[in-house]
Amino acid sequence: MSSFMKKPNALTVLATSAVIMLPASANAFEFTLSGQVNRLIMNVDNGEKSGVVNADNSVSGTRIRVKGNGDIGNDLTAGLYYEYQLQSNPSDKVDADNLNSDGDDRFSNRNANVWVKGAFGKVTLGQGSGAADGSTEVDKSGTTVIQYTSANGDILDSMEYGDSGVAVKNVKSSFDGLGRNDNIRYDAAVGDFSIATSYGNGDKKELAAGYKMDNLEVRVAWWDETSSGDGDSGAAISASWEADNGINLTGAYSGTDASDNGADDPTNIYMKLGYKTGKSAYGIDWSETQDLGAGDASSVSVAWVYQAMAGIEVYASYRVEMLDDVDDEDDIDAVVAGARVKF
Repeated sequence: MSSFMKKPNALTVLATSAVIMLPASANAFEFTLSGQVNRLIMNVDNGEKSGVVNADNSVSGTRIRVKGNGDIGNDLTAGLYYEYQLQSNPSDKVDADNLNSDGDDRFSNRNANVWVKGAFGKVTLGQGSGAADGSTEVDKSGTTVIQYTSANGDILDSMEYGDSGVAVKNVKSSFDGLGRNDNIRYDAAVGDFSIATSYGNGDKKELAAGYKMDNLEVRVAWWDETSSGDGDSGAAISASWEADNGINLTGAYSGTDASDNGADDPTNIYMKLGYKTGKSAYGIDWSETQDLGAGDASSVSVAWVYQAMAGIEVYASYRVEMLDDVDDEDDIDAVVAGARVKF
């Protein structure tokens, strides 16, 4: 039986959404259906095994979404946001043992929430990003479809360094808040400044602030889920600046207090130099995670992204993942090419 047959509820929602998009009265909600397909081909070598993989790019995976909003009076707007992920062979699940297989599928809710907005700000209720999600991801480079602070995990998370038994996910992290969860969230903005706070199941508390101009963006965040018994607290800051000539700089620093027995708390640092010209964007980046697992891990990549037309990007990248406790020949090398098409 196909994976789609196992998900009747999700597909029913999507089909119903398409019907909802039929013309309605002027006072009714307005709905839009959108999404994307993002596929890559990757030649990967971990020093022990190598192969060519056809995968879904988990940096920004294949998905479909429905958004709706409408004026409900009293200067208030209400809406909904539903997004479903439809990945075949996600790149972050590819490991050395299934390089030549179709791998697993990933079908899951990304967002399912309702919101109301007014002069007071915006309140969102349901499944979605916590306030600190994306706190390390400010990036003006134009290469984020294949290269950004969490790209190493989204592409090579499950790959091992040689036969060490250590995978990228065991030693690398961008420590980017608490991700998407069931929460209630509040957002507000004053001029170029914004704030956000959220509270989620499991006593997840998140707080973030941002500053955004045409050529500069900065974001800071804090989160805490220690009261759940198996969580931790952390903080992050990221910034990105772009000059008029297309040169851009991006950096992020983050960490948590997840260490045990008095060990140093794990941290991650990320830096990128980029350049935009015409329809092309180029980037070279470096990152290092310290004290997360068996040794300090670093990565370096170069990337090119071409905006063929509105909604269509093609890209290529070369990435190396390194772990200081394994031999250089067990570094993970990946040559990646792909395309993202939005609709």
